[in-house]
Amino acid sequence: MAAFNVLEYMQTIESILRITEQAWLLDEEFLNILDRLNKVLGILKTEVRIEDDPVEVLTLYDVKKDGAGKAEYNFEHDGRKIRCLMYTKLPKEDYPPELLSGFNTIYEILRLLVIRELKRRAEEAIRMTDSVTGVSTKTVFKEYIEELFAKGIIMNYTACGFSLRGMAELNRQVGNDKGNKLMAAYVSGLQTLIGDGGLVARTGGINFSAIFPKGRFEEIAVYLSGKVVTLEGDSEGKVMSACVGFYPVSENCTSAKELNETVVAALHNALRNPIHPFIIYDEKLQQADRDEKYIADIFQDALEKEEFLVFYQPKVELKKYRLNGAEALCRWKHEGKMILPYRFIPVLENNGDIVRLDFYMLGHVCRDLKRWIEEGLKAVPVSVNLSRCHLGDPDLLSHITEIVDGYGVPHELIEIELTETTTDVDYQELKNLVTGLRERGFATSVDDFGVGYSSMNLLHELPWSIIKIDRSFIPVGDGSTEDEKRKVLLKSIIEMVNSLDLKSIAEGVETAEQVILLKENGCYYVQGYYFDKPMPVEDFETRLAQL
Repeated sequence: MAAFNVLEYMQTIESILRITEQAWLLDEEFLNILDRLNKVLGILKTEVRIEDDPVEVLTLYDVKKDGAGKAEYNFEHDGRKIRCLMYTKLPKEDYPPELLSGFNTIYEILRLLVIRELKRRAEEAIRMTDSVTGVSTKTVFKEYIEELFAKGIIMNYTACGFSLRGMAELNRQVGNDKGNKLMAAYVSGLQTLIGDGGLVARTGGINFSAIFPKGRFEEIAVYLSGKVVTLEGDSEGKVMSACVGFYPVSENCTSAKELNETVVAALHNALRNPIHPFIIYDEKLQQADRDEKYIADIFQDALEKEEFLVFYQPKVELKKYRLNGAEALCRWKHEGKMILPYRFIPVLENNGDIVRLDFYMLGHVCRDLKRWIEEGLKAVPVSVNLSRCHLGDPDLLSHITEIVDGYGVPHELIEIELTETTTDVDYQELKNLVTGLRERGFATSVDDFGVGYSSMNLLHELPWSIIKIDRSFIPVGDGSTEDEKRKVLLKSIIEMVNSLDLKSIAEGVETAEQVILLKENGCYYVQGYYFDKPMPVEDFETRLAQL
């Protein structure tokens, strides 16, 4: 062993360790083992070959000197063949037997390091790749857009959130396993279409995010709008499509976190409009979302401060042209300004707070009715709107009754209005509610009759008291073909309602001609601007005093 220069060997092994530390992220235990070996073994080059596709070669150290010896060790891990090669100054056979074990130790260390690295890569692949679809995960998507922000090129991209349509039905038809394969083929096809210039990631369930250059928008939109996907071995494919919210990244977006939140909001908006192939989440929609958040944030405080006011729109009986009832409508006065219903009602419908507002309105109407009765005014029946969000509450009937009885208001003075579109909820629940209200002496009415798709069933099977004819069926008197159709439909609706011994009331009446037409066709109750707009309680009380 006299030919060995100990200092040279130490410097060589230390270099190996420095490079190895960067390549394999060794911990202190391994470093200490190799450090002890560097004093006695002269290794010119260490090479690890991972037989993969393609073959990966990692050179841990190479002093660019020819060696006389080579020690080779082979093993397998997870079906991969790994070769560890150590090139030395002396042939292996010239080493003293007591030092040959050093090569075995080096090999064992390398074997452990390779296995550790392969496991780390597998874990990283799991972190980076969705196991069901093969596209990226949401973690990778976040890192990807962070990189685009760091490069200052994020404004060149469009991001989108999309949710696959009809997956529940598809899984029912073909089974979950095949459904997952179709989903994987569809989103993987999107990634192939986008290529290296963008990314598709699964964010959960049937929801995904994607980002791509703005110039690719049209072809991406076409793909997501509908694509026939055929699995290998199938003769027929399945049409796959998505509900998509696109967001062309604007200069107002300043961080990856904000972009991710915007993509989620874009998808949320798209899911609200499922009949459209996609939506563009522009500044107008973003402002609407900001308004929605603002409304939601201040609602509780506004409720406690009683900022919500009851406005009453009179209902008129046409035989004697007298006040016959009223509809209670909600108005919101906040910081001296009116927030119009179209701004806050949909928000409260979406987050469920409309339930609390409905009970608030019912309570305030009962409070007014009680006061009118005590003051000797002639109280008229008042209709109160009830959101479909209430349906599903098993105690709803009790809640309504408790509020009304708490003020001592006769049940016949309260009418509960439900829109025809409540037919998209459980039909039996709706029937139980309407029946229960009628049994307790409350009137019930269908608002916007004729707008939905189940009008005949609603009339035939549910015990309504009143049918409100939607304004869209009231002729405007312009002599158009469309207006003539309205006359025919209006006449038919009124005849049908009267034949069922129900009361009909037309809303949105604005002209004398409409009043005459309604009377001629047998509808004798109306509400609309021709007689009165919704008015504050003080003005309505003045009308009551004239009865």
